[in-house]
Amino acid sequence: MVRNEGEVSVTLLLNGGHSRTLYLARKDPLLNSLVSSIGEKSYGGGRPARPFNIRLDQGRRSFIFSSTDLVGLVTDPPISGDAEVPSAAMILPRHAIAEPQPEAPYEKSPYLVLENFVDETQLAELVRFTLASERNFAAATGGNAPALRDLGRFSGLFRDRIRSLVPQLTTAFGIGDFAIGDVDCVLSAENDGATSELDDEEEADAARRAISYAFYFHGEPKRFSGGAFRLYNAGLPGGAAAAEIEPRNNSILFFPSECPHEVLPLRCPSGRFADSRFAVIGSVRRAS
Repeated sequence: MVRNEGEVSVTLLLNGGHSRTLYLARKDPLLNSLVSSIGEKSYGGGRPARPFNIRLDQGRRSFIFSSTDLVGLVTDPPISGDAEVPSAAMILPRHAIAEPQPEAPYEKSPYLVLENFVDETQLAELVRFTLASERNFAAATGGNAPALRDLGRFSGLFRDRIRSLVPQLTTAFGIGDFAIGDVDCVLSAENDGATSELDDEEEADAARRAISYAFYFHGEPKRFSGGAFRLYNAGLPGGAAAAEIEPRNNSILFFPSECPHEVLPLRCPSGRFADSRFAVIGSVRRAS
């Protein structure tokens, strides 16, 4: 993941072996307060324990912990002990006071890429199935790629593999356990100028999506360029990008469904279906 210029990656080390990473501006008051809290412990303190209330996900969640549980900080790049910021912090007050709050820190949108997701035999069979199904792909709409919703036996292959990974993915993304409903699969063929739209904004049960994925594959040799997957940080002015990922053959990308994203235009000079980049895309849904 990419750290924006002027930011500091701050990993909070908490009692019990827990940790949390935030990305803060160098002059964020919260950064100075965290450093000060560590300093107070170093000198024996005497100040009463104070709770920190850090807003996450555009204020939808709070990460609350006591200064007594903060045992250390890991910062990248290093910071000096005398941070050039005021001592104010995002601390729960004893009495509610209506006053402007500092801008909330944010978390980079997380993602996970797994290479060689299927074995070579399965990959070759999937390529043959896709090429043989060319006439069954629904026509492209707007900038979106043509799509095939009936993947035959490959639907079961992807659904089973992805279901088995959900416990690891929920832990990696910090979204908590949930009852799994459906795992949907759509096969898209991305050719010259096309993009893949992973979410249908008009779908009524969009809120049930928890984890989205995109499995990429193509024939050899590769006859296209571009088509990077761009993942954005939620709630940032200007939509700063968290990562720009160049999908590889036989790789799968996972990310929380709520994370803003886009697939940049792909270039395929021949325009031939067989020269397309193909993607099995979909999401893991919460049970209704």
